[in-house]
Amino acid sequence: MRPQLIGTLLAGVLLSGCAAGSGGTAAGSAPGTDATRQSRLLSARTWGYQLTGYGPARLGPVAASGFDLVVVDAGDDDGAPWPPAELGAARTRTGQPDRLLLGYLSIGAAESYRAYWQASWAQRPPEWLLAEDPDWPGNFDVAYWHPQWQATALGSLDRLMDSGFDGAYLDLVDAFERHPQRAGARDEMIEWVCRVAAHARARDPQFLIVPQNAPDLIREARYVPCVDALGHEETFMYAMNTPTEPGRQARLLAEFARWKAHGKPVFTVEYADREALIGPLYARARAAGLIPYVTVRAADVLTPGR
Repeated sequence: MRPQLIGTLLAGVLLSGCAAGSGGTAAGSAPGTDATRQSRLLSARTWGYQLTGYGPARLGPVAASGFDLVVVDAGDDDGAPWPPAELGAARTRTGQPDRLLLGYLSIGAAESYRAYWQASWAQRPPEWLLAEDPDWPGNFDVAYWHPQWQATALGSLDRLMDSGFDGAYLDLVDAFERHPQRAGARDEMIEWVCRVAAHARARDPQFLIVPQNAPDLIREARYVPCVDALGHEETFMYAMNTPTEPGRQARLLAEFARWKAHGKPVFTVEYADREALIGPLYARARAAGLIPYVTVRAADVLTPGR
């Protein structure tokens, strides 16, 4: 059966599953802990992320930070899943609500350093594994609509959930832009994100889904209940220290307004390490109603927030 047809058949089921788990406000959503987690997301004013370079300190800098929300990789520097107790310690804040911890999960690219990777793929790659990204060695484009890739990624999601994360931070949601020749690529990504959300919320109705980039997908009604917030890179500053174009800024701010109109916060990340740039970036983003973070492109350190 063609992937497009599979997506069509799943769409209704996925949408209903996402609606039950989104925001803590839809009919049938779990009370209590769901509302608490969602309220913490909506009240978050600071955030950060670190995807590598944990070293001997591991999640110590996360625990010591003042961030309301932090994104970390699903595993440590050796790729081992974080023990639930370690995530719990990093989540706890004395005298304050626990911070939210989101696990990084790429749903639009395969990574050769993940547990699912097989050495034999170098000679006999699966049909869903496409070209290596020249800008990110070890990262490969995928046919994200392919059932075998989706099963692989959902296995990674399950391992992330076993560690006890509050939600998933989904990267490469904009991978559909790499397939302009595929007429259904955009719709298939929407269906894929909603399938991820439905799978997670079947286990944990309070599980948060935060996609990175592709802000225009919020224009699709079926996407809205599947996601809880947006993460977005390079609104005002390209990596590194290079201002973005006014046209890009205006376009993105208009898309972000759609997210906020749906009650979904927008977390932005800018890449800069010059002191003269960092303060103004935080101020400009907050003036636009965004939740900003400024860091280095390598994401190998949890830089201080402001």
